[in-house]
Amino acid sequence: MEGIKFGTDGWRAVIAEEFTFDNVRLVAQAIAGYLMESGLSSQGVV
Repeated sequence: MEGIKFGTDGWRAVIAEEFTFDNVRLVAQAIAGYLMESGLSSQGVV
């Protein structure tokens, strides 16, 4: 698995190569974990 790379405009990836369901799941889980640990989860995400 390749690492997930973020640039100045966000996640940079080729669809179906680095931008996969598994990687989307990892990023979503990481964001959710950060929001919960930071006490921001009750504010929601848009």
